[in-house]
Amino acid sequence: MLNNPIAVFDSGVGSLSIIRELRKVIPSENLLYLADKSNFPYGDKSRNDLLNIVIRTINYLGRYRPKLVIIASNTPSIQILDEVRKKTGLSIMGVRPPLRQACMLTKKKHIGIMTTGGALQSNELESLIRKEVPQNIFITRINASAAIQLVENGTYLTNEKLTFKTLLQIVGEDIDERLDVITLSSTHLPFVKNYLVALLPTVKFLDPAKMVAQEVRKFLRFNRMLRKSGNGQLEIHVSDKKSEFERILRTMGVRESIKEVFLPT
Repeated sequence: MLNNPIAVFDSGVGSLSIIRELRKVIPSENLLYLADKSNFPYGDKSRNDLLNIVIRTINYLGRYRPKLVIIASNTPSIQILDEVRKKTGLSIMGVRPPLRQACMLTKKKHIGIMTTGGALQSNELESLIRKEVPQNIFITRINASAAIQLVENGTYLTNEKLTFKTLLQIVGEDIDERLDVITLSSTHLPFVKNYLVALLPTVKFLDPAKMVAQEVRKFLRFNRMLRKSGNGQLEIHVSDKKSEFERILRTMGVRESIKEVFLPT
């Protein structure tokens, strides 16, 4: 298992924020990145559809015998992670809002959760909030679906004015007067963090990718699967729109070859 990959997937380019941190923390590990463009976005899927999509995708990844599969999307991680673990025979890790860390950092006792509309409407997120956020801390829920689209289609790289305008519409004019910490609870959002910092310089933005990378290293060490030498390789698969996806990744500085694959339905 030592040379087997860590598989990372979501519905598009969001996984790259996780992969970026993994390559810093565990540079010797081989990574398999699957962009499930055929099902983008995960954020507007029903819970049942999302469950079927994720299980089919993990079954596909299983043929590569991964050490670990990372669901690099907050929406399925919030809504269906526990159920997915029960239905698959692989080790699965998700990405969830770092609510406890946000609560520890806020001085205004008011935090924001920036994520997809699907996640915001889910019972599972409300359950997570009840479990991890003390009652004396206020929460503002921020639907970032429009920003996620800008990242996915590469607009944030080419149209600064539209990106700033969209993000300002999302967060509102005076949000920084009320809160001081926002969780970037979509793996797409770290790519527009510089825009958000420019708009809200007094707000601290939490990127869970760094926390995920540390958890992955702990998992590998505990299970004696950590590869300690060599340069890890990145293999990239995409399930649809390869040309568009390749163009965006090249603009983002990713040079590895990209293979188009067809996932079972």
